[in-house]
Order: sequence, then structure tokens, then C-alpha cells
Amino acid sequence: MRLLPVVTATLCAPVLLHAQIAVVEISPATASVTAGQRLSFTAVARDSAGRVVTGAPTLWFATPFDVAGIDSTGTLRAFRQGRAQVFAVVGGKPAAAAVEIAPKPPARIALEAPRADVVTGGSLMLTAMPLTDDGEPLRHAPVSFRSVDERVATVDAAGVLTGRAEGTARITASAGAARADITIRVIRNPVTALAISGPSVARTGDVVHLTATATGTGGRAVRDPPVRWSVSGPGGAVYPDGAFVAERAGSYVVTATAGAVAAGHSIRVTPRIHARSVRQVAHLNFSDLQAAELWAVGNVLYVSTIANRVYAFDLSNPAGPVKIDSVLVDAALVNDVSTTPDGRIGVLTREGASTRRNGLVFLDLADPLHPKVLSEYTATVTGGVHSAFIDGHYVYATDDATGSLRVISFANPRAPREVARWEIPAPDMVTASFGGLVLPSGRMLHDVQVKDGLAYLAYWRHGLVILDVGAGIKGGSPERPQLVSQLVFNMADYYPPDYLAGTHAVFRYKNYVFVGDEVFPPVADLGSRERIKSLGRVHVVDVSDLERPRTVAEYNVQDMGSHNIWVEDDVLYMGYYEGGLRVLDVSGELRGDLMAQGREIGAVWTGSSSGYRPNLPMAWGAQPHNGYIYVTDMNSGLWVARLTPAPVP
Repeated sequence: MRLLPVVTATLCAPVLLHAQIAVVEISPATASVTAGQRLSFTAVARDSAGRVVTGAPTLWFATPFDVAGIDSTGTLRAFRQGRAQVFAVVGGKPAAAAVEIAPKPPARIALEAPRADVVTGGSLMLTAMPLTDDGEPLRHAPVSFRSVDERVATVDAAGVLTGRAEGTARITASAGAARADITIRVIRNPVTALAISGPSVARTGDVVHLTATATGTGGRAVRDPPVRWSVSGPGGAVYPDGAFVAERAGSYVVTATAGAVAAGHSIRVTPRIHARSVRQVAHLNFSDLQAAELWAVGNVLYVSTIANRVYAFDLSNPAGPVKIDSVLVDAALVNDVSTTPDGRIGVLTREGASTRRNGLVFLDLADPLHPKVLSEYTATVTGGVHSAFIDGHYVYATDDATGSLRVISFANPRAPREVARWEIPAPDMVTASFGGLVLPSGRMLHDVQVKDGLAYLAYWRHGLVILDVGAGIKGGSPERPQLVSQLVFNMADYYPPDYLAGTHAVFRYKNYVFVGDEVFPPVADLGSRERIKSLGRVHVVDVSDLERPRTVAEYNVQDMGSHNIWVEDDVLYMGYYEGGLRVLDVSGELRGDLMAQGREIGAVWTGSSSGYRPNLPMAWGAQPHNGYIYVTDMNSGLWVARLTPAPVP
């Protein structure tokens, strides 16, 4: 989590000058610009008589910083579509301007068809997604389709292609200056009869695969029949590969069609009933400061804070953690804490240090309940580290100041050293500093997980990035990370245009990467006692083909903010900010809207009347450990929950 603090007038100026300035005017007061372009602003200070006051220092900043950045000359650089505010503070007096940022134009089109052939008289749906040069999808950009030879095939404005005569059809999709072509074969219908096999009973959320068996003239089997799937019922979907999933219980008919030949298959869908429920076990209230990350290992639980310390709790009685000791460091926020698998060495991240030397702190955990500072690493990450992941004797750390990934070796834990740096290109970055936090505009790396030689990066507006750091796919290693693939999400498709929004958390489990968004108002005060309104959802990305990751499902708690994720034994655990602890069944194959399908097992409301913010949950993260679920909440401290058998309905 990283919020832009409320900026107060911190610039030094003569007292007389402050008194002279009555108002500050920004020009232009409103403006429109396209992402990728620049725009110049000026600020003029006037006294009560309207005369210009000269000589006052000016501070420029823009929010959200992931949409636009502005440098010390007043030159704004628009990064992404959205709505930005530009602020100028002159001699302690602020003023604001509003900027509407249109999306970049399409640079290319991803044009796909569910199959490469269609029968005469049959149809199939083409999908055409315009993409910017950043890879950001433009779902609302108009796309035009054209068939080169309409005698063979026609295509309508929605991308529905109809086969007219045998032959080869070339279809062109255009969006602005971008275009793409695809070739579809129109064939004589080889099918004279169809039959569908597959399950006839399913639960909501279960993905079932149906198979269409076709026969042709003389009863001969037709391999890979050219069928189109459709479904009728109260709330289900069928995909081009014959996979069916329902959000609502009821009766469905799935139909396979090949030209004029069709067959139907009925499925009765029952509600998803969970065999377990989530029960609160214990709560240790924090009222004087805010809790952040947690890490359980062995019989110890470490809890970091939005302050300068990490607590060590004894888990000898896992249902009743006991606070034993803490370790103090120079920081305004210890965002992340974790250990090596054997629990011998710990790593914490620092932001907002009074010395402005942040980076990593390594802990000696020979006595696990009494952590001691072993060493520090600040040389290349003094601007701050938000998240860190330990893999072997390497720490993969996010660098606040540059938005890059830093790989730090602690083969010698008393003398850690950087061995690699990797970053998404961002030539127009603007860096500003507020209250000790270094905030780069244009690129921000928020989270990283490493598993089986692959690093999964939540790269905010740059989406999910996958690196080879030893898997052997692209010849990468920890000392030489290599790009495997990238999947960009357009935050404008989901959230208000003036909100901070980006991919925040990643967790690889089986063939999926769970990617959580973090979404906040453009300016928020982390220390305020008022509610901070958050949003966010989880994108479920299929990475069975690592070079072509694709979104297949999502999980969204309405009007709540997603945060940290942990998945174990087919169960996803989340600190869902205002939604408290959320527990989700992620067994089997995942497609569609997981919340609507009833896959949520349960939740625990983590608000406390005596918390830092009374009765306002702000659950940070959750981790299952030794049969219990440990949860931290920024406003109320530490919670313990458990999955228990559900009562019989």
C-alpha cells in the first residue's frame, strides 16, 4: 500500500511574502490532453490588490501520480487516460487546475477467432481489441470490420462473420490508424448429425467441459467439427471450447451448432454449498498505531507497522498469540516483513526514514522471538522499498525512487549487495518527494513473488510482468532477469478516472496468477482518523502458456478495496481492506465472476470500536498457518480466524 499524503505548504519563504500573497492563479485552469503528450502550466501569485507578487518559490505536483506527472518547470506529462489535478503552491498558497486526459490512440489490434474455419451458412464471432503502444486495451475504441471478398464471407459491425461460399476469407479490423487481418476458411458443412456429451449436473462456479461429437455422410465421424456454442438459462456462459459455467442455480440448455445442424444438452445447476465456514477465534487490538504486513514461521508471527517497528508474537498457542518483543528501525512505514523458510534471517522494508536512507533491514532471528538488526542495505534503494520477496539467498525488492526491481544477494547476510536491476521502460518519468516519500510518476513497481525460477511483478499501470530468473525459459537468472511476458489492464475500464489505481499484489498458484488491484482517491492521508475509501478487484490470469497470459476470471467485493493475497490448498485468503478477511474457494478450473458464482466461503469483519479508526475495517493481509488464519488490520490490529465445518443447512 502506498498513499500520497496530503501536501501542506512546506516551502520556505519570507514572512512578508506570505502575507502579501492573497491568491494563486494557474493557467490554464482547465485543459484537455492526450496520454503521451505534454502541457505547460504557469502559476501567478497576486496580493489583495491584484498585483503580481514575484520571487516566491513554487512547488508543482499532480495527482494521481500514475496518470500524470509535473516537473519543477510546470510541464505536465500525461501518462494514461484519466482525470488529473495539477497543484501549485506559491509562498504557502495553493491553487489547482483540472486536466482531462484522453487515451492514447490504438497502436495495434489483437484480432482473434475461436477457430480457423466456418461452414457455409454458419457464423462465428471475431474479437478485436485495440491496444495502445503500452499494451493497454481500449475496450471502448470503435472497431470497423471489412471482408475482402463478401462472396465468400460477410462480417457485420459487431464482428460476427457468416460463411457464404466455400473459399478463403480475409477479414480486416481497423481502429484509427491501427489494423489487423485474419484469414478464415469457409468450408462445406461436413456434419449431418451432432451429439453432445458431458455432465448433466453441476454446481454454480464449476467449469464443466462439453464435447460435440459429429457424424457426416455415411455415418463417418467428423474430427474437430466446426461448431458454435450457445446457452440459454438464468445466468450461465459457454465458451468456444465447450466449457460451461453458471453463476446462478437453475436449468440450462447448451447448444452446439454447425450450419443448419444442431444439438442440445441440458444441465441442472445447484447452488454451491461450502463444507466449511470462517470463524473468528481471537483479536488483539492495536489502538496507538496501525498494523501492516504479517509473516508466520514456526511458532512465531511477525507483524510490521505503519510506524518504526516490527512485533514478534509467540504462537505456541496458535489461537492466542502473545506479543513478546519488537525491533525498532528508523522508518515511517515498515511495509513488508518476511523470513527465509528456516526462519533464521528476516528482511523488512523501510519507507519515510528521517535520514531518508530507507532500503532493507536484515534481521538476525537466531532467537526468533527477540529479533536483532543484522545489517542494512541502502546503497541503491535509499529512496525506499515497498515490498520484498526472499528466494534462496536473494531478495527481490521494489525500488520506490525509480520504479525498478532490484535483486539483492545476501549470501553474506552481514554484507548484502545488489546483483541485478530490471525495469519497464518509462522515458518520461517525473520524480517528486513528499514527507520523505519518493514518488516516481510514470512507473511504479508494487509487489513481487518468485516461484520456480519465475518472478511475477505487480507493475501498477504496467500490469502483470513475468520474468525468467532461473526457470530456463529465456536464459534468465537472478543476476540477469529476462522478460517472458506482460499483461496490461486498463484501469479506466473498472474505476473512476481520477483515482489512483494499479496492479498491487501477485500470487502464483497452480496455473493461475492472482493479481489484485489497489485503488484510492487521488489524495489521501494515511494518518487521518477518517475513512479512506478504497476499491479493487482480483484478476485471475491463466499462465499455463507463460508467454501468453490471459485473464479468465475475476473476484470483486463491491465497493471494497483488495489488498494482499495468499493461496494455499485451493483456498484464497485476502485482507480486503473495508471488506475485512475474505476467504474464497479457488479449487478446480476458474472462469467468470467468482463472487457471483458463490465461491466465497466466508468473511470476518475486522472493525473494532476501540481501534485506530473505530469501527472501520482496513484489513491488510491474511496468512494461513498451522490450521489458523492470521489477519492484520490497519485500524484494529491482529485477528485470528479458522476454517471450521459449516453447519448443516
